[in-house]
Amino acid sequence: MKFSAAFRKSFFCFVICCLLSGCSEDTLSRLDKDDIHFAGFYSDYLLKSGVVTDNEDIVLAALDAADINELLVRHALTRESLKSKIEKYKKNPELWRLVLVQVRANIVKKTDAGQ
Repeated sequence: MKFSAAFRKSFFCFVICCLLSGCSEDTLSRLDKDDIHFAGFYSDYLLKSGVVTDNEDIVLAALDAADINELLVRHALTRESLKSKIEKYKKNPELWRLVLVQVRANIVKKTDAGQ
């Protein structure tokens, strides 16, 4: 009887550990290099356009084509790859959520480094 109870407890703990280990996937492992480049591009776009600021006096800036081209080059993206990624994210909201998590981490890292 004691062996049976111990076995059940051990088995239950094993199942819980397996389930929890599946929940701890690294975000970057599911993003390919183009997703990471896109997250970097989008982070810089948001930072440069003034979307992220503690100063309420800063007005949002619409970036012109030259600014966007510079960001695309910096992040090794083309307009075609950008359009392709956007379509992919429209079809896969979970992937888009992971990209946004990466964007948030990039913004936090860059704003913390600037302070």
